[in-house]
Amino acid sequence: MNSLLQFFIQIGKLKQAKRSGWLAYGIKSPETTADHIFRATILGWVLNKEKGLDESKIIKTILVHHLYEVYINDTTPYGYLLPKGVASQKEKTLLKEILKNPPPFNLIDEQKRLNRRHQEEENSVEKLISRLDGNIKKEIETLWQGYLNRKTKIGKFAWQAAKAETFLQAMEYWKKEGKIEHKLWNRWAKKALKDPIVSKFKKEIDRNFLNSGKKKNRNTTTEVMNFIIEIGKLKRLKRTGWILRGVKNPETVAQHTFQMTIISWFLGETKGLDTNKTVKIALIHDLCEVYAGDQTPYDPILGSDKKNAKKIMEKPPRVPYAKRLEWLLQKRAKEWKAIVKLTSRLPKALQDEIIELWVDFEEGLTKEGRFVSQVDKMVNLFQAIEYWKKDKKFPIIPWWIDIKERIDDPLLLKFMEELDKEFAIAKQGRVYKKK
Repeated sequence: MNSLLQFFIQIGKLKQAKRSGWLAYGIKSPETTADHIFRATILGWVLNKEKGLDESKIIKTILVHHLYEVYINDTTPYGYLLPKGVASQKEKTLLKEILKNPPPFNLIDEQKRLNRRHQEEENSVEKLISRLDGNIKKEIETLWQGYLNRKTKIGKFAWQAAKAETFLQAMEYWKKEGKIEHKLWNRWAKKALKDPIVSKFKKEIDRNFLNSGKKKNRNTTTEVMNFIIEIGKLKRLKRTGWILRGVKNPETVAQHTFQMTIISWFLGETKGLDTNKTVKIALIHDLCEVYAGDQTPYDPILGSDKKNAKKIMEKPPRVPYAKRLEWLLQKRAKEWKAIVKLTSRLPKALQDEIIELWVDFEEGLTKEGRFVSQVDKMVNLFQAIEYWKKDKKFPIIPWWIDIKERIDDPLLLKFMEELDKEFAIAKQGRVYKKK
């Protein structure tokens, strides 16, 4: 269990790892690796509905495709040409020139650099998963190697879906900030995105961003693209509980979902659940927040009193039953309307699937739904511990007490015991009670 805990701690670093390509362009508050993985995974899942490959393997491959960045930075095709800093005017000018008009590759040198990079990535992944259980470790190795080498249908399609998400993000940044060389990106995408389904999605992106003044006929690909663009808002939606607590640079909903999905997968596999289902439930559980926003158990207490949020949140949420029930009913109605609105223009089979998975998470209709719902609560504690490690003034005990009251799954209780061994939270609670 400790090996899983250490793995989950390590992948949490991807929630803060800002992608180097966007930093080079000077994008304000760029996405992190975890943000990218979140949307790329959903994009791969949705596009695969038409492709028809093994759904579970597509989703899991994209989930693990950037795990190496726990130990090494991500890179771009022109990364070796870029200046190490951009403080001086000379460096800024050089950076701008390279990004605007990059020199042609020397194919021999480029292959050597690519081989070195692949070896670094393999070493990083091996280091990250070295202590995991044999079955999970083998599964990650197989999925990741398939992505890296792109010699299988799964690996090729997963690679293209992930790159399509990057291309979409580039166009979104270009439209918002104008700093992206969209012609360069378009040339790259035309060469890279050869799969017919992914290529069709790429063309829809072109129509949306490059021909925005022209009237467009709506089709299934249009609606899928609009859905993917909408869920991209979760990359920027900071989680409310951390904001109210005054956390600096709090995680986004997308980052939370990324980590929660992998934890649901690994612990679900340990528990013997249907991991394809647990992963999909985790992926979509907060999609309603695109329109409904992020709500917390403290909302019925706080009301409009956000000024005293820190003080109020120093204790576990204690709300009279009637008041909490009223809030829960309002919350559920708001989120239901949001998930229906978000999925309303998707193909009906896909909309029905997403809504069914979301209801399962909310109502616990299956053992997978009940399990993922509890994993969600535990991951909140997991993140609270990370903030507490950085700032000992963070009130970790209320989170510990509240989550302990909400979790009864034997495996998750065992995992929480491991958390306590690692961080001695219960000891902090004894000090808390004395005060």
